[in-house]
Amino acid sequence: MQIKRTGTKEITHLKIDNFAFENVENFNYLGSILNADDKINIEIAERIVKGNKAYCANAKLIKSKFLKRNTKMKIYKTIIRPVVKYSADLDLNTKR
Repeated sequence: MQIKRTGTKEITHLKIDNFAFENVENFNYLGSILNADDKINIEIAERIVKGNKAYCANAKLIKSKFLKRNTKMKIYKTIIRPVVKYSADLDLNTKR
């Protein structure tokens, strides 16, 4: 079976044997947002939002005068930077 890249916008569903595939604009795959137009703007905006959420969740610690700068850098490097760099979802509200 061959599917050409041109004209894929008109295909809404693709069925191969018992599997049905739906045509979507964007989807998450391994933490990255993939789309048909190969634009990265959506992913960058998503990472910025997640980074802001991670910073705001830890703002009290980062602004604290009782913690050393070294400790604040460890918080940044282990919590905030991985969220922005790898677009990791950290749900800080869940109880484990």
